Amino acid sequence: MGGKDSLFKPKTLLPMITLLFILGFYVYLQYIGGTRFTAISAAQAQPEVGKEAVVFDQLDLPWGKVFLVNTARGERTVVVRKKGPFWHSNGVITFEKSNAADPIRTIGWLNYEYTGVHPPESITLISIITTDPRVAAIEVGDGTDRVKKHIEPNKPLLVWWPKTFIGSLLNPVALSSDGKPLYEYRYTYPNITDSSLKWYPVAQ
Repeated sequence: MGGKDSLFKPKTLLPMITLLFILGFYVYLQYIGGTRFTAISAAQAQPEVGKEAVVFDQLDLPWGKVFLVNTARGERTVVVRKKGPFWHSNGVITFEKSNAADPIRTIGWLNYEYTGVHPPESITLISIITTDPRVAAIEVGDGTDRVKKHIEPNKPLLVWWPKTFIGSLLNPVALSSDGKPLYEYRYTYPNITDSSLKWYPVAQ
């Protein structure tokens, strides 16, 4: 009896309460910072995403996940990393609905590197959708990393690399079945703004 009662002596109880308080406070800070027990809930914790977001594509990587989701305000690309038993979102790329009627759109994008570990965690991706039946392929990338992928109407195409690029070097181009350039993804010049970055028809 004496040994059992000693667990609840003030000298023992106070450190236990202090430890539980510190642990609870840490978990609370992590929670309000977006840390969650599952990857998708960490993604949904981002204010730009929300619980109503619907995943239309995802990548499962050794160090984390990338979710491409639809929201009421447009598409979002969300990267989440594993932190021990938890998950935390490191960033969100947003696409608004202003270009929703365009015949070809970029609906996912990420050029991400986390250098807090060795080797760094890196990924670049682009997701594209088209309603133009003339578009048969997407060519994108730089140098030996440039690829050509078949695309079907109304089906998102995801292209990715386990590395980062200078974004302007990717030079995405939409091609016809005979290899003819139909659209190019770029800014308008000289008006270089985020809103002007979209797909434009190639002058024939």
